[in-house]
Amino acid sequence: MSIPFLVASLIVRDEESEIGGCLDALEGVVDAVRVHDTGSRDRTAQIAAERGATVTRGRWQDDFAAARNEALEGWSALWVMTVDADQRYAGDPRELRRFLEACSADVVEVEVDNAHDELPYTNTAAHLHRKGAARWEGRVHERLTGTTVAAPRSAIVLRHHGYADPEHRAAKARRNVELARLTLAEAGDDRELIARTLLDLGRSLVGAGRQQEAADTFETLRELFPGTPEWLHGTDFLARLVLAAGLDDVCLTLTEQLRAAGARPDYCDWLAAQALAQLGELATAARLLDGVAEVVDTSGRRQDPRALAELRKLMASVR
Repeated sequence: MSIPFLVASLIVRDEESEIGGCLDALEGVVDAVRVHDTGSRDRTAQIAAERGATVTRGRWQDDFAAARNEALEGWSALWVMTVDADQRYAGDPRELRRFLEACSADVVEVEVDNAHDELPYTNTAAHLHRKGAARWEGRVHERLTGTTVAAPRSAIVLRHHGYADPEHRAAKARRNVELARLTLAEAGDDRELIARTLLDLGRSLVGAGRQQEAADTFETLRELFPGTPEWLHGTDFLARLVLAAGLDDVCLTLTEQLRAAGARPDYCDWLAAQALAQLGELATAARLLDGVAEVVDTSGRRQDPRALAELRKLMASVR
């Protein structure tokens, strides 16, 4: 019996409104689909089975990595594509296969286009890996471990619309807050895990609309873990929080700290320009924006170009 080349793996729970569209987009892309249901009370599992997916069932243990690893048990494939029910594959399936056939890495990152009720953005995340060569880690905002390369956008991009509904996004964030707190309670003396989880917690608190708690969490992260990647990302999130709160002088201070720590100069100019504009220093802000071609934050998240265009348009109208 030959081993399938590429199999899609999903973990789901109460996704009857999403699972059909996700599986339809995978038709002709993967050799098989494995859906691991963690306790649906709706027709999710039935819909998946009707579309030809192999459905397994498990118990939700408040741990995304554990669920994803459990979903991988008991079957074989050369490559696994991890997809969420609210994501849709787009790209050239033949190019994707050629890329994977020539790939020497264990983990492949792909671009994810995220719909958002404010402005869409694009990030990269690991969604492909060799079966058996990588494992998922992390109770929340789980990640794959292993040597990593990036897939060309023409071969694969995932379109994620799960953040388009603000109420749905906030509910996910509240769930992730609790998962992050559970992780912190179990972290012991693992400083690397604590730093990652504080960052996850702060991000989730932002999504849940609990800005002051998020700011306090980022400050704790900055105090405990200076010089780390988590410090850099936490400072970035904090700078955006204080900017939204109108604390422009604080934002400028944090932006200079980001610049000194190696953040992209054009991204720092983008942050500083917004703070300066709010302070009334429009000429200086405009000069900074002149050198910004795109907005890419410290995590590699690329904002929709409309964000930059709207700021330039607003500043021009004010001036």
